[in-house]
Amino acid sequence: MNTNLPFTEKHYLGRNSYGLSRRLVMIIFCFIAHFYSEENHQSTGLFLLVGWVTIAISAVMIFIPLYTITLEKGELQLKTMRNKMVRIPLTMIRQMESVKYSRYHLNNPVFNVLDNGEHKFYAEGSTALLLQLEGGNTYRIGVKDPERLLREIRKGKAKIKLPRLYFYYF
Repeated sequence: MNTNLPFTEKHYLGRNSYGLSRRLVMIIFCFIAHFYSEENHQSTGLFLLVGWVTIAISAVMIFIPLYTITLEKGELQLKTMRNKMVRIPLTMIRQMESVKYSRYHLNNPVFNVLDNGEHKFYAEGSTALLLQLEGGNTYRIGVKDPERLLREIRKGKAKIKLPRLYFYYF
């Protein structure tokens, strides 16, 4: 990872509270079903196996990145593990603010989903950055530290020099 970038943040798939709570409920159900099932029943070992496999899958998913946010070369880049990329030029950002991602605590992880006129990016946490572009597009990006990203975007926008327009009269 390049440490010279002003802002880099990774969001992981397994740290989402909605998916984590679903897996924990399933694990608890499997262990309780194993504990209360009959000794000679065929599904006794199956419940225990499913519970342990779900724990192993959850442990692996904590380290799987869903997307990475980087701020470089005058643009905000959102990249997935499968080389999908969304680039937002800093010059196109008209308005930005730090907001709560959703009024709900449990949210599904999403990458570039268009919902009610907003492009949404979310993996974990409760804070987001709301960007409105000049073309009318709105982006809601789940971020762990939105104030730092806002500060870095403002610094990046100040560094960008727009080209001078020369008018030639003939």
